[in-house]
Amino acid sequence: MRSSRFLLPILLSVCAWSASAQEIFNFGRQAVVSPELTEETITFRLVANYATEVGIQASWAGYGVQPMTKGERGVWSITMPRPASELYTYNFVVDGISTLDPSNTFVQRDGTRYMSAVLVDGGYADLYKEATHKGNLEHVWYYSAENDMERRMYVYTPYGYDAKGKKKYPVLYLLHGGGGDEDAWSTLGRTCQILDNLIEQGKAVPMLVVMPNGNPNQYAASTLQIPVKQDVRQYASGFDNYSSLVADILPYVESHYNVIKNRTGRAVAGLSMGGGQSFYIGLRNIDVFANIGIFSSGLLGGSGAGQAAFDPEAQMPGLISNPAKYNKLDLFYISCGEQDNRIGGTKEFVDQLNALGYKNVFYETYPGGHEWKVWRRNLSAFVQKVFQL
Repeated sequence: MRSSRFLLPILLSVCAWSASAQEIFNFGRQAVVSPELTEETITFRLVANYATEVGIQASWAGYGVQPMTKGERGVWSITMPRPASELYTYNFVVDGISTLDPSNTFVQRDGTRYMSAVLVDGGYADLYKEATHKGNLEHVWYYSAENDMERRMYVYTPYGYDAKGKKKYPVLYLLHGGGGDEDAWSTLGRTCQILDNLIEQGKAVPMLVVMPNGNPNQYAASTLQIPVKQDVRQYASGFDNYSSLVADILPYVESHYNVIKNRTGRAVAGLSMGGGQSFYIGLRNIDVFANIGIFSSGLLGGSGAGQAAFDPEAQMPGLISNPAKYNKLDLFYISCGEQDNRIGGTKEFVDQLNALGYKNVFYETYPGGHEWKVWRRNLSAFVQKVFQL
């Protein structure tokens, strides 16, 4: 028989596990499966015996509230037709209050909004699943002299990246939209999974992707609870406000990573606000970047009633009057969602470039509005063209 000095730690461990399990059980209450996907349907469930009205707001259903039905043991449920392959978000609405699905650990954040998520595979969204060969995602702190700040960015390195090897890698500087931060492209945008899959399939060249925080007053995403900096530079606009990328980030990346250090190995692209930033960064530094991507930018399209049409010559002198100054890009990729109200102005800008003989201008549209399902496809298309033309 074991002595008590051996039994005591075992008893304490069992008691601790029991208490922890009880705490989790009490917190989680009744276990249900949600979401549940079949070949034809998708079902959501929520245990809420106390509720008088429960519904679901789903991105594939236009975010209108779809009523759920209360069943046995206070389990509310709804079964819907399986949507097309894509990454979707949703929330439950319980007696008028929006809430996450407590049975679903897949959660995404868009600024200050948190949403439950579901990946419907079997089509385009297979690119958003984990690949066999996975790259790495680093959270990097660097010094920005522009506003005297220690700031955070995310850096994706592809599978097989060797910091000490002979191979040099191209770099895509990828910028988020308004309300986003350095976390947006890797979570909502599924950047790592998209690059891993396309590189594995031989459809994209291995590259680094640098995802910085494009808000000049933020040290990092607000989830870190670091107050914003009050005394930052005043900038021309919310689009023309990111000279720090060339002044601070590019030198850091090229001194810490094994990368190509010429314009053909550099690209800058972004969505919405980040697309406008890419316009200024890329064209203002035409001898630094050979590749630019602009996704759904309000700079080009305009998004407000009565807003003046985009004047490319006024924003970038010489772009229209002296095309030879800027017609040096290996890739000028411009895109917009078909239901996005920015599409008209975007197409007009593309037509101007084509009429002036700009080379390597690629214009694509995708079904959808101003939303991530469009921007994930923009990224997928862009990385299959960049550094290959």
